[in-house]
Amino acid sequence: MRKDLTKRIYSIKRLAAMPHVLTRLLSALATPDVSINKLSEIIENDQALTAKVLSLANSAFYGFSQEVTTIKRAATLIGMHELELLALGAGFGDFFNMKKTPERFNGRALWQHCLAVSWLSKELATVTGSFSPSEVMVAGLLHDLGKLVLICHLKEEMEEVLALTDQGVSPHEAERRLGVEHTRIGALLARRWNLPALLQEAIAKHHNPTPSDPFYASTSLVFLGDYMAHKLGFGLAAPPKGAEPDGHFKANQLNQINLKPLLNKAKENVPDRLQMVGIMVTI
Repeated sequence: MRKDLTKRIYSIKRLAAMPHVLTRLLSALATPDVSINKLSEIIENDQALTAKVLSLANSAFYGFSQEVTTIKRAATLIGMHELELLALGAGFGDFFNMKKTPERFNGRALWQHCLAVSWLSKELATVTGSFSPSEVMVAGLLHDLGKLVLICHLKEEMEEVLALTDQGVSPHEAERRLGVEHTRIGALLARRWNLPALLQEAIAKHHNPTPSDPFYASTSLVFLGDYMAHKLGFGLAAPPKGAEPDGHFKANQLNQINLKPLLNKAKENVPDRLQMVGIMVTI
């Protein structure tokens, strides 16, 4: 990564710290078996987030016959994992102003991809039983944090990336040539925000996890969620060359037999779910 970028990123006041409500949410989700009462209390202390989460819970995707008017009721109806995803997605969707992204970049598609990876990573964690679905879900949602920084706060660099992709260069290679790799940018911000080590590793290494990594179990699930999202068409670009999934599938004891129901579920549920991005993020 270019040396000057660290100073520039550190000079952006909006990125100095996460909003308090997101810090509290991430802390709660890192706690095993966080209660509905605790999660509801955190969300309801932020009026804007409460309004957006309730709007999402009342969207056509869920199709409830009666209006959902409280966060606790939403948790009961849609489930804790779903509520966690809606709250974090809405919170980060507000934090990164997608109206300021380069016109040629599809910000909606990026958020849809992040949601898809989050959902797939959570489902993979559930199938394998190897890691907390909530923590892996958060890692999936934030895996492209560096891209959000690029498109919202480093627009000149992003325009240079887009210019190279117009010439046929892959997005990952374009970032590498320009010294603006989104994995490194995301990892830098994750460290500045003092995010849990599990999240820092997923953000930094979701394209190339190795079994020796401290949090390989979770990072490899995010890698597979990212890979599957691209294969299913829930993404902006193909995975980088050399991103081979076979070893990671095997390491997590995943095969065609236990993956088939998940893939069918994804094809059925994810496309409609992604339409909620219009409520979650202002674009």
